[in-house]
Amino acid sequence: MAEGGLRRRNVAAADDGGSKAQRAFEKLKSFDVYSKVHDDYLQKSQTGGAVSLVTVMILAFLFWAELVEFASAEVDHSFSVDTSFTRRLPVSMNITLTSLRCDMVSVDTVDSKGESQLNVRGSMGRENLDRSGRVVPERVPKPGECLPCLDGASEEHACCNSCSELKDAYVAKNLSYADVLESSEQCGAAVGCRIVGSIMVSKCSGNVHIALGESRLKGRALVHRFNVQDITQNLINTSHIIHSISFGEPVPGVVSPLDGTVKIVKHGAYMFHYHIKLVPTEFTDRYGVRVETNQYSFTDVARNVHVRNGEMNGLPGIFIVYDIYPFLMKSTEKVKPWSYIFTSSCALIGGVFSVASLVEMFASRAIGQLFGCKPGISL
Repeated sequence: MAEGGLRRRNVAAADDGGSKAQRAFEKLKSFDVYSKVHDDYLQKSQTGGAVSLVTVMILAFLFWAELVEFASAEVDHSFSVDTSFTRRLPVSMNITLTSLRCDMVSVDTVDSKGESQLNVRGSMGRENLDRSGRVVPERVPKPGECLPCLDGASEEHACCNSCSELKDAYVAKNLSYADVLESSEQCGAAVGCRIVGSIMVSKCSGNVHIALGESRLKGRALVHRFNVQDITQNLINTSHIIHSISFGEPVPGVVSPLDGTVKIVKHGAYMFHYHIKLVPTEFTDRYGVRVETNQYSFTDVARNVHVRNGEMNGLPGIFIVYDIYPFLMKSTEKVKPWSYIFTSSCALIGGVFSVASLVEMFASRAIGQLFGCKPGISL
């Protein structure tokens, strides 16, 4: 080589390196399972277009259904022994007595521990109702007011400012007050009573009852004071509507079987028993929020109360008798992982397009045989 000229070194080695890389990429093509067809060799037809549109609509519907399924949670159930019997049990109710005023009944609780709550007020509200179901405001006597006791007036009962005082005056003189209940100013237009609210009881077997008369404790026994003539004169009607009743906090999806129960008494003073079996339930939602409630089943019995020789074989009213199972049902919401939507979407797309290709192939062949044209050719 001439002095001052340029010399090329390792040219063959560089070309050999490039050819090896090229050959490696060429070998990579042998692993391609996705065959390519040039656009010049593709044929489109009305059949393929129709199948494609239907495929897209079906795929959109299936994807939406899969998305809804992904957003919903599955509930996992398990059982264990309930050790929370030291806690209190909230009982919520909304009951309408269609033919008994609020001053004629009392709401009481009795449990197996011997604890009793008499004539519950405060958390258990009461509203007098007229015949149309509208609320009748409670009449508040004015200071110094003295309403007449009508035929029940006596030295002991000179003023009767409430419906109960008027009834007591009539009872004291052994008179029937059936005709003055709705016509007197004290009683007004009230014929029914709505009892709404909640009460805390011990977590053990017991009962909550709405019964006739004023409740009192006599020793360890619970007695109700009322006029027996109310029953003999058919003045007591325990027809009722249970709008709702629950034991514990409300949980979406938990059904209360007693809700909407209607009992109508046409004649007689009935004693209604609802025997309830409570299943303690602990519900945990997808966000980890825990709610304690009770599911239940029930049976009911009703019988007419008769007065014979001055004694009764029962007490007119509504008795909700409950018993608690000693095990705890745990219900936990389980959410699906994100991988669920990805794998299901891939399966949907692959499956739908595979079936759609088969449908298009058979449809094209059928049309070709019917109309004498080759598959894939537009009509």
